[in-house]
Amino acid sequence: MPSCLEPEICNCSALRQAARHASKLYDDALAPAGLSVNQYSILARLGRVGPSTIGELAARLVMDRSTLGRLLRPLARRGLVCLQVSASDRRRRALALTPAGAALVAAARPLWAEAQRRFERAFGIEHARRLRFKLKQVEAVAFEPVA
Repeated sequence: MPSCLEPEICNCSALRQAARHASKLYDDALAPAGLSVNQYSILARLGRVGPSTIGELAARLVMDRSTLGRLLRPLARRGLVCLQVSASDRRRRALALTPAGAALVAAARPLWAEAQRRFERAFGIEHARRLRFKLKQVEAVAFEPVA
């Protein structure tokens, strides 16, 4: 039987398994705020960048528009995000954080920060920094198209 530390043969499987494992840590930490790590990421990003179209936000989150749309629906129902007329082009709609959304992000930030600390204590601060750097490199790679 293979060791649990034996590397995966498939890069994608290894990335996804690690992501699911880390996501559980953050999901558990954010549960008292009633947020998943995906929802927190969306709200926090909107808080940092301001109103964005769904396409712009999806690109920033490296997520497809339909997945983002599914994640946005419950946030909109809870009054945490809203669509408003874009300031730059009145024909476009921009997604914005509501005051309730901003307050929830502020309340959830310490929960997220504790998950960060737990990850770094378990994995090592320098290893975590290098991992984020390497993952950013993976995100930036231009893969050749499938023939």
